[in-house]
Amino acid sequence: MLGTLFFFMAALVVVGGLLFRGRLRRRVDGRDPMTDDPVLREILGKGGAQGPDEPPLDEDAIREAEDEFWSQEWDQPEDWRG
Repeated sequence: MLGTLFFFMAALVVVGGLLFRGRLRRRVDGRDPMTDDPVLREILGKGGAQGPDEPPLDEDAIREAEDEFWSQEWDQPEDWRG
């Protein structure tokens, strides 16, 4: 009885490994895309995505705003223990 259980478990592992190997091969060959989200594919393909009415982002202004944010002085948090 125990031998039969191990046989079925081993068969399950082998079938799972073969299915995974086939899926991995399809992804590497480019037949099975990593994602089916068109916006994510556009971001990965072009390096960014924009809507039809949106102007391109000003990366310099974003970088300056981020630097300004992190250079601000922060208040010390109140003691949470009351």
